[in-house]
Amino acid sequence: MFMNTSTLNNKKDPFKELSNEWWDENGKFQSLHKFTDIRIQYINRIVSKYKKQERKYSLDKLECLDIGCGGGLLSERIARLGASVTGIDITQNSIEIAKIHAFNSGLNINYINTDVSLFIKNNSSKKFDLIIASEVVEHLDNRILFFEEVSKLLKNKGILILTTINKTAISLLFAKFMAENILKLLPKGIHDFEKFVSPKTLIDEAKPQKIYLDEIVGFKPIIGISSELKPIIKDFKFTNFLNIILRVLGLGCAIFGFYLII
Repeated sequence: MFMNTSTLNNKKDPFKELSNEWWDENGKFQSLHKFTDIRIQYINRIVSKYKKQERKYSLDKLECLDIGCGGGLLSERIARLGASVTGIDITQNSIEIAKIHAFNSGLNINYINTDVSLFIKNNSSKKFDLIIASEVVEHLDNRILFFEEVSKLLKNKGILILTTINKTAISLLFAKFMAENILKLLPKGIHDFEKFVSPKTLIDEAKPQKIYLDEIVGFKPIIGISSELKPIIKDFKFTNFLNIILRVLGLGCAIFGFYLII
């Protein structure tokens, strides 16, 4: 799920060891499985707002790049909505899992084991209507370079959708410490709090590349208890306006998403 060696957190890649669990809905990636429905709702809403031409399916005729696609959880859902999908990821094991699952599901998705820089080098003229980087930027060392590279891949008036974790004391407590160590909802060590980022910081980092924030939306997990009396993420829901404002001010926690249009 990690990107480019120049933008990637240089720690050991935890996704390599977890690749076989991508499609286990009750495994280490259960939170991403639960998060996918609301991500698709969000993507559909944004695309319908800015790409208004008539389509048979909601993402029909759109060229989409899924950066940090992992095992293909989001790529497959996007492909089923009519998009022509390219998924890239630096973890070879994840890409192999994604290819096998897509083939078995009858889906034609172009999965490539590469980073963003190499993809641009090998596809210099390729541009996309829609680029998605979901749960990626919190793993990067160099977000400035990331935005520079993404700007080269977006078509004119293309859409960039990001989801990530806000950088607050509450997100450190819940999204890092509690989720990884106490509730064990996420693989231990998967996040580095220093890589968490606030909406304002992302806005400032994206602007020099003429990528402009249009909307911030908050998401929060709904925690439940399994039949084995273990904590689980039951679902995600959009937060209300007040919670979004609190996040922008650095007083809220959890995941936020937004889209940028160039």
